Amino acid sequence: MKFVAGAVIVSTIIILLVCGCGGQEDHGALASRIAPDFALKNVNGGICRLTDLRGKVILLNFFATWCGPCRQEIPDFVRLYEGLKDKGFEIIGVSLDQEGEAVLRPFIKHYAISYPIVLGTSKVTLDYGGIKGVPTTFLIDRNGIISNYFAGVRPGYIIEESVRKLLKQKG
Repeated sequence: MKFVAGAVIVSTIIILLVCGCGGQEDHGALASRIAPDFALKNVNGGICRLTDLRGKVILLNFFATWCGPCRQEIPDFVRLYEGLKDKGFEIIGVSLDQEGEAVLRPFIKHYAISYPIVLGTSKVTLDYGGIKGVPTTFLIDRNGIISNYFAGVRPGYIIEESVRKLLKQKG
């Protein structure tokens, strides 16, 4: 019985993530607030802490390897990261895959992802307003303030324009 209940819960979460449904997203309540800190394991076994990146503009992207729109935006993120990483820009990909490193390593290789990928937790998804669909992306300014968020995929030029505006601002 416990297995059936667990399977129903997991299935419901997967359905909500796939279709991006599940109620009103409350990410807007986070805008103009300090981004919740985290310490998440990366695929190399190290720990990534948001506070260690203070002073940089950060694109925080919640994604899953099985998500088509996530796969669509990753090449734009890689190009953006490679072009701006020396100008005070950082991307952190937060994987919401249950399989963890087993699916992430080949995915990172296939998409030539050069920015850090960390393993998401239920705590970090709740801290960021309850991630109800992927991709969900937050832009964080040099002072650690959430300046914007995007639920769903956005064209690369929209993200780049927002990032460049933040990079021009002094911390």
